[in-house]
Amino acid sequence: MNHMHSIGFLGIGFGVSAACKRQGFTAQVFKHNEWEAMARNKSDELEAMARNKSQLCGKREGFLDQDQVENPWRQMKWIGEAAACPVKGHPIEKLDDRNNFRRGFALRFSNDVEDRTHILPWLLAAKEMNLHHRQRRVLLDLGANAFSTSLTWFLRMYPCDFTEIHAFEVDSKLLQKPSPPGFDEKSNVAQTNPSSLTVKAIPQPPQWMVDRIQLHYSFVSDGDDKARNAVNITRFMKEELQLKATDTVVVKMDIEGSEWPILRRWISDPEMPLIVDELFVEIHYNHRSMWNYHWFRFGKISRQNAKELLADLRWHGFYAHFWP
Repeated sequence: MNHMHSIGFLGIGFGVSAACKRQGFTAQVFKHNEWEAMARNKSDELEAMARNKSQLCGKREGFLDQDQVENPWRQMKWIGEAAACPVKGHPIEKLDDRNNFRRGFALRFSNDVEDRTHILPWLLAAKEMNLHHRQRRVLLDLGANAFSTSLTWFLRMYPCDFTEIHAFEVDSKLLQKPSPPGFDEKSNVAQTNPSSLTVKAIPQPPQWMVDRIQLHYSFVSDGDDKARNAVNITRFMKEELQLKATDTVVVKMDIEGSEWPILRRWISDPEMPLIVDELFVEIHYNHRSMWNYHWFRFGKISRQNAKELLADLRWHGFYAHFWP
């Protein structure tokens, strides 16, 4: 391996690898005053960019993300494009309403309407390492459906080891823990083979993880209602779970239209963006492109309304993604 000459980093000039020197490349050595001028120009450029971003992101409109004419994210790229404004000091994907917030499916990269590939590069726990190291790490899956859907996705794909999981699903027949009991990792180890396979079968959550999951068979709501078996989720999080800003809290919400009053409450509550580190929410709306999925039942709520609600969440400090 050829190493860079360290003398270039001692204030004399930039180092050039020995390999490059042999091939005829030469080093450009900058004088001290030339380097200072370059540094000043770069600093001025960054400050101008920061001022422009500050002006843009200081208002709600900055979080609505306008399209550009020539853009590789129109069709070419599967992953989401970066939004103009960061949230919680970190970049986040652009709100892709043109593709119904379902980029992979809309562009035919995937046959799964719930494909989530586009948000993988933007997961907050991949940027904020302290989320994984906090003593209490909580996942709330609101509208969990079957165990094999969103719960399994978060256990496999989200880069955090949750210490407790609360899954809400009103249909007790639909959501059940795996039976027989949790997957045995030790017996799933494969013998050495030329195909480089290390397991006998696709791994499932082991018993120690299944034991951390609590199932709640209730409607998720903005208010308590015993007659409807509905739970005020904001109260549940603050009073029953006693979640704090010092905890890691990830929320996934897919509750068929009931998200609107809850999220509006959260926007007006300054404690909630401090408690919730990352939010994944399917915001339901009425648009012709979603009628095959019976979304016409959401009446006068438009796709633009959904985009604006997500923008409002981000503007108020929620690191929020559209959950497809």
